[in-house]
Amino acid sequence: MDPREVRARLDAALREREAARKAADAAEAEFREAMRQALAAGVTVTEVAELTGYHRNSVRRIVDSTDEQE
Repeated sequence: MDPREVRARLDAALREREAARKAADAAEAEFREAMRQALAAGVTVTEVAELTGYHRNSVRRIVDSTDEQE
């Protein structure tokens, strides 16, 4: 395989990976905000945990860390 082709393929893969990381970060932020809003609207921690598959303590920790970042 030509080294230029390998470099081009590697460069394209790196760009694709970076785009995927940015998309994952945005989705994670949206998910955390949705959990925070659900709790603020009166949905219980237990309900959020059941819907998301997270443990109740994890839900609290995630929401608390989101609140601290603001």
